[in-house]
Amino acid sequence: MDDLKTSLRKILRNLPYILALIVIVYIAIWVRLSTINSPTVLDYDPWWFYRHAQEIFDNGMRLPSWDVQSFYPGRPISLFNGWSYTIVFLYKIFSYFSSTTLMKTAIISPLVMVALTAIAAFFVGRLLTNNLGGLVTALFMVLAPSLVGTSMAGYCDTDAPVAFYFFFSIFATLLALKKKSLATIVFAVLVNLLFVWNWGGGWLTLILFTVFTFALPFFRILENIVHTFSFKIDFKLLMQEWFEISKPMFF
Repeated sequence: MDDLKTSLRKILRNLPYILALIVIVYIAIWVRLSTINSPTVLDYDPWWFYRHAQEIFDNGMRLPSWDVQSFYPGRPISLFNGWSYTIVFLYKIFSYFSSTTLMKTAIISPLVMVALTAIAAFFVGRLLTNNLGGLVTALFMVLAPSLVGTSMAGYCDTDAPVAFYFFFSIFATLLALKKKSLATIVFAVLVNLLFVWNWGGGWLTLILFTVFTFALPFFRILENIVHTFSFKIDFKLLMQEWFEISKPMFF
């Protein structure tokens, strides 16, 4: 009974932040609705992903080994087709609740990913700061002009899923570094692999973390000089911190 009361208090304490996040998700979708009634996807890159989604659906969830509609006389199918599979997956979900089409699902799919991006960005900001920081991170991300222009309804290019997986992979990696448990490490690996499957440049998150790991000692030295106006460095403490940060990568 005490555990239930504690859980209810925690939910009530976080309720304003949950409601604020819902509002941010609503705003993220609302600003992208002006193209929702488009009869088809909006550009040639979105059409490329829609075309592959149609091929996946028509061929029993498998892509052909040769893409006859790209160049001449075609070319091998790309390995990074997670986004096209995601569109088909969303279609299968939506078709249970309405008589939608794959085209309509492709038009709606960027809105789904932007909503998920807001949630992922919130968790990253919350993990690094607090609930308020999470809300600010989510709001700034979903209203970034460069993302708004490439995630309108109907623009089913990879921009929206890349934004989502970028924040999701950062959250998963930070969580693995913080918890250092097998479950969080496996979770981080799976999320990063999903990122790569959806976008060939999905190794970006791991590259950034790797670069940061090796740059950390130099950053700490510079930080110490700026804050203390001294060149005296505690190298023992510095190496201890570096070892703790880099341990999940090498051990």
